[in-house]
Amino acid sequence: MLIKPSLIAGSERRFKQAEFSPDALNRKLGDGPIEMSVEKMRLRQRQLLAETHDMQAAEKGLERIIQGNDLDSINYLAKGTAAARSVCRIQLRDLKSNLLGYGSGFLIGPGLLLTNHHVFGKPADAANSIADFNYELDISGQERLPVRFGFEPGRFFYTNDRLDFSVVAVAQTSLSGHEHVDDWGWLPLSGAPGKADPGEYLTIIQHPSGQMKQVCVRENKLLKYAGDFLWYNTDTTAGSSGSPAFNRFWQVVALHHSGVPRKDGQGRTLTKDGKVWKPSMDESSIDWIANEGIRVSAIVADLKVAVGSHPLIKPVLDEEEPPIRQESAKVRAPEAVPAFGANFWVEQSVDGTSLVVPVRVPLPIFRKEIPFAPLAPVPSPAGGDGGTANGSIHNGGKPLIAPPAGLLPHISPRNGLPMEAVHIDQSTLKSRPGYKANFLGTGKFSVPLPKIPAALKPRIAMLKGSSRQFELRYFNYSVVMNKQRRLAFFSCVNIDGAKQQDVGKREGDSWLRDPRIDDDAQIGDEFYRKQATFEADRTRNPFDRGHLVRRLDATWGDTVAAAKQHGDDSFHFTNCSPQFFSFNQGKQLWAGLEDYTRDVLLEGEEKGIVMNGPVFDGPDADGSDLPNPNGRPHKDPSFGGVQIPKYFWKIMIRRDEDGLKAAAFLMSQRKQVMEIDRIREADLLERMSEEDVSVFQVSIADLTKLTKLDFGNLADADSHEATSVGPRRIESYEDIRI
Repeated sequence: MLIKPSLIAGSERRFKQAEFSPDALNRKLGDGPIEMSVEKMRLRQRQLLAETHDMQAAEKGLERIIQGNDLDSINYLAKGTAAARSVCRIQLRDLKSNLLGYGSGFLIGPGLLLTNHHVFGKPADAANSIADFNYELDISGQERLPVRFGFEPGRFFYTNDRLDFSVVAVAQTSLSGHEHVDDWGWLPLSGAPGKADPGEYLTIIQHPSGQMKQVCVRENKLLKYAGDFLWYNTDTTAGSSGSPAFNRFWQVVALHHSGVPRKDGQGRTLTKDGKVWKPSMDESSIDWIANEGIRVSAIVADLKVAVGSHPLIKPVLDEEEPPIRQESAKVRAPEAVPAFGANFWVEQSVDGTSLVVPVRVPLPIFRKEIPFAPLAPVPSPAGGDGGTANGSIHNGGKPLIAPPAGLLPHISPRNGLPMEAVHIDQSTLKSRPGYKANFLGTGKFSVPLPKIPAALKPRIAMLKGSSRQFELRYFNYSVVMNKQRRLAFFSCVNIDGAKQQDVGKREGDSWLRDPRIDDDAQIGDEFYRKQATFEADRTRNPFDRGHLVRRLDATWGDTVAAAKQHGDDSFHFTNCSPQFFSFNQGKQLWAGLEDYTRDVLLEGEEKGIVMNGPVFDGPDADGSDLPNPNGRPHKDPSFGGVQIPKYFWKIMIRRDEDGLKAAAFLMSQRKQVMEIDRIREADLLERMSEEDVSVFQVSIADLTKLTKLDFGNLADADSHEATSVGPRRIESYEDIRI
């Protein structure tokens, strides 16, 4: 794979920020016992138990990890062979089917493949490319017959250039029409962080330089985590772009993408033979001194936020296991090789041009015998199917897979796919129980709603027919509205980890105004509705409906039906705020904060509380990310007649034997929205997309100054261990202190 110098430069910049020497850290880590805290040991044991479903095996595995013991059960090799099945070579081809290069990729769910953004940067890059499965040697050293699949980016395509990954749909059947993509299984992705520890060895399965599938077994020692990336050294060939990196239990830990090369005195990148590397050379020729991978937990977090509502991504986020492959030897008559013009084809590479003539030898092969219900045809946005199995299309200037028309830059539920309806019965709004202050306990464990100061009380939206009632009670949460801004002062939700129910992912949005307050006290479809018409061109309105109380947090109850009813109740405009449609890393962290807390509550079947809301007219940060809590108010910018908050806040609360434990966070999107009312429409998306939001853990005392709200006893429960030092920037979940 040809790799861009800019990609290497990005890795070098992060390497410099990580401040470590690979050789020195490698020597320090050694091959002996790995230091692990008690909390970390418990986490790894839980992960191993979930993987093995065997307490004895989990304990033995943990002991081997800690002691650096390489001894494993013999089925380690069989598991590795099974994992390798889902890894493929990617032939990068242009619209005329000319070969541009190679990469690696692997299936992560039914018909979905993960690779690097620098392999597939846009849907058109995948439209005519080919996935080669089975491109490897068999047990006797003979070449297997590759099975080729096309890609269908019109059905699904998502990319993140900062994290350098792309997910694309693979055709359901092979180009020959005889194989189904699910025959190759997939590698489930776990969003849990910490699936490997510094000092452990990783295994990479890859197609270096487009060669047959190879494995680098335990030669890649994990050195360091750095935010959403990890670093590992290697004594052999570095992984090729898009390769999966596994821990010793064959869980995917990272997506390999780049590294730091060795350089000469003039700063020029060197090859393994000491020559000066050129961008026209393949990445495998570089003398890498450290390799960088994207953490799978960061990839999963991004997918949850950006495309979590898409039905094709649901099995990935649910960590759905691939079907068990029941092997039975069968002999199949020789198949015609997928036509690339005839029964032979020309492959062009940086080294020259080759005429490929396949030799077909009938051999026993394995096929699984499981029932499969084929998916219904899914139309592309332009009405086509986004690509077909093209075994009958000949080369000669025509695409092997027709490039899909009208591709959307971001996947949305409006692609003709089935959607799950949201049902809200507003006739019973008066009986909603709302947020419960004594949810965690009485006395010192009670957490009342924040108090609004006297100066701001005239801005509170009162219930119709009342001059004193203002709390909008819903199932499991409550909201208090600012009628002047038409947004919530705050929303507060009770979360019961013991009563969480799996009601499936919602696939459609159906938002309602709350009839208990005046219509002009809440923002509705008059602001958001444009996005339905301009989904592909968001310059008219780059803001989506963003939940304050998330559906998942409210989705609990005694039954599945009750839990769904409670979750659906979150689709009121009073629980909504304008949210920039293109999610970036900062917002992934912001959404991930509640995922982090919710996972803890679910695991221990505990109870918790989340409060959140906007900061209205917060102080300007004067060019930085974080406002001075003591600064003067600065008016929020406007878009479409709506003032867009520069900052949002969140408090997460739980209890232990000693009392309440609380943590406060602030998200700054100042760089994205400042001067939004002055930016030309044509430049709007580019300007906003260039900026990233920032997330900080702050003290509740500072949050009180910013919001002017009274959080009662929560300041005494603040877990921000050094509030006098100031806020802490959150760059990964490891930075959170709860």
